[in-house]
Amino acid sequence: MPKEDAMKRQAQICRMLQRYFTGYMEKARRFGIFGYYPLGSEVSLLPLYEWLLTRQIPLAFPRVSGNEMEFYRVVSMGDFEEGAFHVMEPLLHCQRAAWDRAYTLTPGSVFDRAGNRIGYGKGYYDRYFSAHPMLLRVGIAYERQIEEKIPAERMDVRMHTLVTEAGVCKFEDRQTMQEGNRNGIIGDL
Repeated sequence: MPKEDAMKRQAQICRMLQRYFTGYMEKARRFGIFGYYPLGSEVSLLPLYEWLLTRQIPLAFPRVSGNEMEFYRVVSMGDFEEGAFHVMEPLLHCQRAAWDRAYTLTPGSVFDRAGNRIGYGKGYYDRYFSAHPMLLRVGIAYERQIEEKIPAERMDVRMHTLVTEAGVCKFEDRQTMQEGNRNGIIGDL
């Protein structure tokens, strides 16, 4: 995708998420948001993160150690250094964010219309979601990354919601929606 086109689509996604979080500001402050630092052609939410931080929304990003991933709270977008797989990760002094109920903005290479996601092959997010089932899982992608159906394995964890430049898709899968409603943070996203 040409850079100018990607930037336009990223801006649309950020605006959608800003409108959502404006309506759920108290829940976002109470639960926090797990983000990701964009790598390569992933949707960049950096403007959204700056906007959230100016509104005192707790924001955390993943750091990888071996086969595990944990999220660490940042207080500015300057709290990063290059880590595993050349992904920008929170600095070592950042505090671990042990939030059981948070909005989790999740990248992937491909998503489908049932909430399935294909990541980058290491399974970090699937393992993390399995260990933390009360998180609201929000897939973030360009519309061109969406397939009608992709193969899902037993260990894959579905998204509750998918946000692209074309809009927001909530998945009505009974198990997925029950998990999201139990965590008390599903709104209109």
